Amino acid sequence: MTVEEVLQRMKEMGCKLTPQRRMLIDVLLSAGDGEQTADDIYQQIRATYPDVGLDTVYRNLRLLAKMSIVDEVKLPGKQAHYSLNRQAHQHGLVCLECGKEVPLRHCPIKELESIARTEHGFVISSHHIELFGYCEACSGSRS
Repeated sequence: MTVEEVLQRMKEMGCKLTPQRRMLIDVLLSAGDGEQTADDIYQQIRATYPDVGLDTVYRNLRLLAKMSIVDEVKLPGKQAHYSLNRQAHQHGLVCLECGKEVPLRHCPIKELESIARTEHGFVISSHHIELFGYCEACSGSRS
């Protein structure tokens, strides 16, 4: 996936393409499949845009997470970690103990999308589901 492909996805969703957002996407792409904190991302963007504020990075990360372009993993007592959502549509299980993420292949929202449209005239443009609990390895240690 390239910066241009991600920016095209953002454009299709009606998101303004600012230089800071472009740089944020570039930083997340360069991390590969790795996750980064908002501060990690901020430090990398600041090297190119010294006037950018940490609040701008957080605001853009929250926006892109709502649009399912960025994945945000928040575990209790730990800093949120961010990574680029390389798939347009995904759901997952997240272990609260070790942070392991398991992608789900099935989308449980299809029926709800139909109900939202027929009963309420509401068109869902995107969604993201994360279910939190304990993986097999961690749940055994909690007994």
